[in-house]
Amino acid sequence: MRNRSSRGGTGSTALGRRDFLRSAAIGGAAVALAPSLSSCMLSGQGQSSGGGGSLAPVRFSFAPDPVWDYMLQQGVQEKFEKEHGLVIETSSTWDEFAYFAGGHGDIVSTASYELPLLEEETGIKTVTFGKYNLLRITPIVKTDKPYQTLADIPKGSRIGVPSAVSSTLVWGMFARELHDLDFQVGSGDYELVVEDHFVMAEHVDRGDIEAALVIPEAAISLLRQDRLRVLYDNKLPYQIYGEVRGSEHRGVMGNMFTATEEWFENNREQAALFLAMWEEGIKLWESDRTQIIRDFPQHFAVEEEADIQAMDDYLSEHDWFVDTVYLDQDWIEGETSLYDFMKDSGFMEEDAPVPRYEAVDPPELG
Repeated sequence: MRNRSSRGGTGSTALGRRDFLRSAAIGGAAVALAPSLSSCMLSGQGQSSGGGGSLAPVRFSFAPDPVWDYMLQQGVQEKFEKEHGLVIETSSTWDEFAYFAGGHGDIVSTASYELPLLEEETGIKTVTFGKYNLLRITPIVKTDKPYQTLADIPKGSRIGVPSAVSSTLVWGMFARELHDLDFQVGSGDYELVVEDHFVMAEHVDRGDIEAALVIPEAAISLLRQDRLRVLYDNKLPYQIYGEVRGSEHRGVMGNMFTATEEWFENNREQAALFLAMWEEGIKLWESDRTQIIRDFPQHFAVEEEADIQAMDDYLSEHDWFVDTVYLDQDWIEGETSLYDFMKDSGFMEEDAPVPRYEAVDPPELG
């Protein structure tokens, strides 16, 4: 995905990712990540303990997640294992990309905008068959700063970002299309500093950096105290994308359910059951969101009652969870139009193939 645009390329960024992925492919990342298997990893060499099934276990890697923890608490995963033979072996990691690239997973939660890079760098053909979280990373600044968009921040300023790729690519596209700015790590109009989500808000508050791209839960306390605020009128990325592209599509996904093409073609029954299980999780989120925040505050970086309430209020206005995990053709067309945007803005080769998406029908559960 080398950038052909005359306004700056992503070549150096892609090279760094390529080197890392090469080490992942030979197993280095597996050692570095040292994945911890959750309590749902089952014994018996993948055999179901109920339901009469003999489905192979599904190896699934994803970031720590409150809905998954609540599903375990409520017995949803156990029900699908006992009644339908769906065995899930999970590995919790913040770098699902590398874990999947190393060949250690069947299904991964990954972002739509990272799929072309994953396929190019690894040679792995994928199928995305479900959706889960919208991209929720937004730029924040101190409340007393006059900035409204990235264009208002003086060039050369230090801005925190979570990665050289990932969501930084999306904001790089926005910066280029909206403001003709070069926003990338290692070059460009700003000094982009790669840092962890959960320290960047504090760095902005202290004035160590001028702005940062962060997940809202990493900044909720300082946002509540009105010490920080979100640029672009507090909009989520999909809303900005809609304005840029004239689209009403609710997408630009930070987490989707993506499998290797080989696994998907040979395990469609497991794929359908997997989605059915997560659909139950989404319904629990819709009905029990406040309780989930209280039961698993570590996922939202909240401790005080005021922060719990602030997180709940934020989600009432900006819920990044989908309404359903299931895809349909209209949604697929909307999300894959993102690749036209990536090509138009020079963040994807013009002749690069569009990753495969496929709608899966809900299974008939007895």
